Amino acid sequence: MLRCIGPHVPALSRGEGGFLGENLMRLIAIAAAGFLFATANIVSAAPVNTVTPGLNFTPIELVQAAQKKDETMTQKVKRTWRNWTTPSHTFCVRTPIPVPLTSKTCTAKGKTVEEARSVCVQQNPLSYVSQGKC
Repeated sequence: MLRCIGPHVPALSRGEGGFLGENLMRLIAIAAAGFLFATANIVSAAPVNTVTPGLNFTPIELVQAAQKKDETMTQKVKRTWRNWTTPSHTFCVRTPIPVPLTSKTCTAKGKTVEEARSVCVQQNPLSYVSQGKC
C-alpha cells in the first residue's frame, strides 16, 4: 500500500515491497564491502623504509638480553625471612557467572587480612570472596 507523506511524495508502508524497500540493506552491505576492497588494495603490505643512509642510530638493546645481577647472601636471607614471616591468609572464592556455582580456595600473602583479600579479589574478578576455606 502506498501512502502519501506530503503533497507529491509517496512513502512505502511496511506491507509494500519494491526494490528500495526489500533490498536497501543488501545494497548498503554491498557498497560497504566494495569500499573496503577498494581501499584495501591501495595500502601496501611492504614496510616503508624512511631511514636515510647518512644517519647513524644506536642499536636497540633488548631487555631480556640484559643479565640480572647476582643476588648477594644478605639479600637472599632478607628475602627468605620476609617469605617466612609474612602471614598467608586463605579465602573462599565463589563465582556465580557459570550456571553451576564454582568455588575454589585462594591463598594470598599480605601484612593484613584486607591486603591479602584484595589480592584474591584482583585475581578473581566478578567473584564473592569470603574468609575461610570452602
